[in-house]
Amino acid sequence: MHFKNEDDYKVWAEQQEDGALGGGLFTSDGPEDYIGAMLAIRAVLYFKDGYSDEMREAIAQCFDDYQVYAKDHLTWLWQDEPPEGEKSTDEFRNVKPIRNIMKNYSKMKAIDLLYTSGKEKFATGAWEFYISGDSEWQAKKNNRQSSLTFSMPVKCVEERPKDFIDLFLKCAKRLKVNHGYAGYACIISKIREDKNEPTEAFLSRKMWAMDVGNPMLTAKYVIDGIKTVSWLTAINYEWFNKIKEEEALSSDLPMNWFVGYDYGTGVVIQAGTLPLSGSVEEDPLPAPYVLLNRIFKPLRVEKIQTLHRGNIDTESNPLITGYRAEAWMKRFDIEDDQKLEYFEKLQNEPKLNAQHAFLDRRIDWK
Repeated sequence: MHFKNEDDYKVWAEQQEDGALGGGLFTSDGPEDYIGAMLAIRAVLYFKDGYSDEMREAIAQCFDDYQVYAKDHLTWLWQDEPPEGEKSTDEFRNVKPIRNIMKNYSKMKAIDLLYTSGKEKFATGAWEFYISGDSEWQAKKNNRQSSLTFSMPVKCVEERPKDFIDLFLKCAKRLKVNHGYAGYACIISKIREDKNEPTEAFLSRKMWAMDVGNPMLTAKYVIDGIKTVSWLTAINYEWFNKIKEEEALSSDLPMNWFVGYDYGTGVVIQAGTLPLSGSVEEDPLPAPYVLLNRIFKPLRVEKIQTLHRGNIDTESNPLITGYRAEAWMKRFDIEDDQKLEYFEKLQNEPKLNAQHAFLDRRIDWK
């Protein structure tokens, strides 16, 4: 079934459960009989020296903590260009411990490991843990950084948001992250990425706050600045302190809706009680994200070449590349005279409380 128009899509989408979408949904021969895309809450963390023994152990510790929640759901491990003797994909129940796997990679070889919860090895799911660690020679060239992502189903995060926040903070601290964020994302099949990027592109126009793009692909574009803000936004202290000196954060980010947490080498800002999708039908420009974006806009990279790299691109459903990628990064931008409007809009958002935030761990950013 190929969708000729948006109404056809809506009828089909209403039948889906838990944000699962068929593979190749917007290709000429789709959808195919597997889960190609899944709405979830995803964390993206960027850090340095993923080749080092210290960082590889930190990655393993992050995975240990993630497995507390995800172990019963993980089904496959995929490795990009694995060492000799290793399979590119294997069932999770048969794979070696992550520390043993990483020992097979020399420091001069980049690591790309993807743990998924897809039914088939080429499918995807809401539970995903993805490591893209730079090699020593890449780190020395300073043209790439490492990334780690993890995701959970939307419902799980809505029911127990502090579990996700705590995991995000632990990972940020262990990895000494440069920056990162967490919120709505469309998790797509990595093995069949080209066929499912159009689904992500379509949903990005329906949910403005949803993250877009493979973090490994975009990592090289955001070495010297951030890509976006979201429900959780991590900023290293060097960058954060520059903003803190120029902005009155206590008034621009009211404590009823924003809270900051220390992760050792930086700050994580929580904007609101729960992740917001930015639905075009409800509220494409959530006030917490617009106001946070206004503060951290000076830290955003000026250009990003692409958020997609596939070739399935149509006039009716274009991929997010070139000027579209830059427009996506600017989606929360407002004029100075609109600031009061969004402060008023913020009053309608739920206030932070002990169920949705670690208020006892709040840092003072005056």
